[in-house]
Amino acid sequence: MKLKELLKEISLISISGPLNKDIKQIAFHSKEVSSNSLFIALKGHKHDGFDYIDEAIEKGAVAIISEKPVFQKKNGITYLQVKDAREAAGKLASAFYNYPAKYLNLIGITGTNGKTTTAYLIATILKEMGKKVGIIGTIFYKYAEKTIPSSLTTPDPLNLHRLFKEMLSSGVTDVVVEVSSHGLYYQRVSGCQFQVAVFTNLSHEHLDFHQNMEDYFQSKKLLFTHYLSKNGYAIVNLDDPWGRRLLNEINTPSLTYGLSPKAKVWAEKPKFFLDGLEANFHTPNGSFHLYSPLVGEPNILNLLATIAVGITLKIPIDVIKNALTKAKAVPGRLERFFSNDINVFIDYAHTPDALEKALKTLRPLCKGRLITVFGCGGNRDREKRPLMGKVASHLSDIVVITDDNPRNEPPSQIIKDIEAGLDKRNYHIIPNRREAIAWAIKNAKSGDIILIAGKGHEDYQIIGNKKYHLSDREEVIKNLKEYASSR
Repeated sequence: MKLKELLKEISLISISGPLNKDIKQIAFHSKEVSSNSLFIALKGHKHDGFDYIDEAIEKGAVAIISEKPVFQKKNGITYLQVKDAREAAGKLASAFYNYPAKYLNLIGITGTNGKTTTAYLIATILKEMGKKVGIIGTIFYKYAEKTIPSSLTTPDPLNLHRLFKEMLSSGVTDVVVEVSSHGLYYQRVSGCQFQVAVFTNLSHEHLDFHQNMEDYFQSKKLLFTHYLSKNGYAIVNLDDPWGRRLLNEINTPSLTYGLSPKAKVWAEKPKFFLDGLEANFHTPNGSFHLYSPLVGEPNILNLLATIAVGITLKIPIDVIKNALTKAKAVPGRLERFFSNDINVFIDYAHTPDALEKALKTLRPLCKGRLITVFGCGGNRDREKRPLMGKVASHLSDIVVITDDNPRNEPPSQIIKDIEAGLDKRNYHIIPNRREAIAWAIKNAKSGDIILIAGKGHEDYQIIGNKKYHLSDREEVIKNLKEYASSR
């Protein structure tokens, strides 16, 4: 594609060099540059792409986009200065792949918890309508017959628009996208306009990056103020205080959901079981009773968000109900395993709020002891560690503190930070996660429920800079077999 064509939607501060060049590739990283590339110098959390411009040129870049002016220019290279390189990156990626997002119905979901399950549920009702659906999220990117493990919840703009292009080419009509706060902050969805945007909730998370809750909220809010189309709809959790604030600060059509009649889509008389839930669901288009195999109050809210999306997309109530009745639990999201008389739930809960909700969900269902196995990630938000320790200690009968991706921090320091929040002597420290899971199951008694929290679907443990295979699901299945054979 000609450079001039790529630049149609880009506001330029200055131009130095010809615009009639053929661009075969766009690159954000100098190591990925090849012949006839356009290199976009992005400033990251640790590195500034501006410092790698010469390296990019050596590898074959013929055009450079940067926010800062380049004073020592090289012959034959086109230099383009922009105000916001990240915004430009998304628009250029979209143009390079011929604007695929314009031909797709995009549904974005943001919030601290509930994004993945809600994305799966929305995809389920769209498929029930006969739509061909793509999913971009925390667990994987999925469309047609392809499943690609995800490296980022929201991919960088080049990968995002490439995925959109591939989805469009394979017949996909609708794409459900988990939009993370990092993705919004770094403008990874630049070049996208969402038809529906969902706000699930906001609680303590990523404060190592965002510094405070206000900054975190402002990043989430961008989905509704910058990337929601003019005719788009906001779906907002009315039970969440940040959701109520969001409603007051955006000027767009909205539909609220929650557990009280104050919301437009709400649930009445919910009942919870070890193997599912049921409730009466009320919407502006009618009411219905639903039994779902999903577990707990958080999933009532995920179902409500999905129903609200269905209403805005004019999906009939009976189609929504039929789809949600069949929807299965998402891997690693309050996923139940059982043997004889004990139940084990694996959940991705890795924030104080998510852990609290998971434990409050399981406590009324527990006839014996509630045992929690969890840890906290290394090189991540340290403030949440004692908070999670306090939650686990207060709501569990037994707590097992273990490792959860310690990365480059000493595991003992992470555990010490968690211990600071424990004010009950009801815990054990077993750093090795395999051994911690095995201990919890081996020592379980009739009627006990074990929550294995933090990793959910993940099948690895990050120690140092390396990933080692470790699956909570595999460990639970193996140890439940041993538990059953020993009884």
